[in-house]
Amino acid sequence: MARRRGRVALIAQWIIAAIVVGFAARELARQWQGVAPALEGLRLDWPRVLASGALVIATYLLLIEAWRATLRVWSESLPFSAAARIWFVSNLGKYVPGKVWQIAAMGALAQKSGVSATAAIGSSLLVNLVSVLAGFAVIAATAAGRVGAVVGAQMTGGGERSAQFIVVGIAIAGAVALALAPVAVPRLAALAGKMTGRPLAIPRVPPKAVWLAAASTVASWLAYGIAFFLFAHGITPRATGNALSYIAVYTGSYLAGYLALFAPGGVGIREAAIVIAMPKFGLASAADAAVIAVTSRLWLTVLEILPGLLLFRSGSTQTVRDQSAEEG
Repeated sequence: MARRRGRVALIAQWIIAAIVVGFAARELARQWQGVAPALEGLRLDWPRVLASGALVIATYLLLIEAWRATLRVWSESLPFSAAARIWFVSNLGKYVPGKVWQIAAMGALAQKSGVSATAAIGSSLLVNLVSVLAGFAVIAATAAGRVGAVVGAQMTGGGERSAQFIVVGIAIAGAVALALAPVAVPRLAALAGKMTGRPLAIPRVPPKAVWLAAASTVASWLAYGIAFFLFAHGITPRATGNALSYIAVYTGSYLAGYLALFAPGGVGIREAAIVIAMPKFGLASAADAAVIAVTSRLWLTVLEILPGLLLFRSGSTQTVRDQSAEEG
């Protein structure tokens, strides 16, 4: 009976994997159809493009370590290799319609590795919540002057100063929200439990854990923005502007896609935000911004999906070996 349940569970894993891989493959194919014509005639600066990819992967590793650190709030721990596999494989869930699959997969995989689903989901909620708040703070810090100039140019009188005050207000609101995160996270978890029908007993989060997550996610937004700066200059020599503006544009576009619950992986929303923002910030023409938006989406999708597929395959192979050993 135990062997039969094990085989059924393994078959179910492969079916779920096939569904996720199917969605991911469909997304890559759709993106390639859009990007292939734009690549004709482009002369890529591969050192910059590859440096961009290396920085993105390094940022993923930073976020994995941040997740491991927040797990310790629940007195749980994971080896880095196991945490990396869970993080990358569950990340595939963002390409399935509906935003809950990524967190659900993380909870299931962590539980299989001996970590309680409560700790896995609670720590993931903490990092994601703080990441969003930190992202708005990063936008306010890197774009205050530029947003004031862009908005102020379309207003009369003290428009620029008013716009800058608005951005500073957003930064202050973000800092207050971060300070309230220890109280907000358990309440959000309770709400998620009601929506899913699975109660999540999330303990009060120590402020130290919030600030640790904040420092990690702020660093990740800065690194992502610099990677976007390198990528844009690697795609077209006509890209201009400093790294701060790229950080603001990338962070804003990513958050726009992330908060669009109807768009798997933020597809379409993030690209539209880049196409609108880059010309406004004087970074690229509308045509070049469109090429950068589409190619960066394809590049980031590969960097997200490929590690997840490789680690999923290695984990499935290990499961087969373990079951064969048990049957033997």
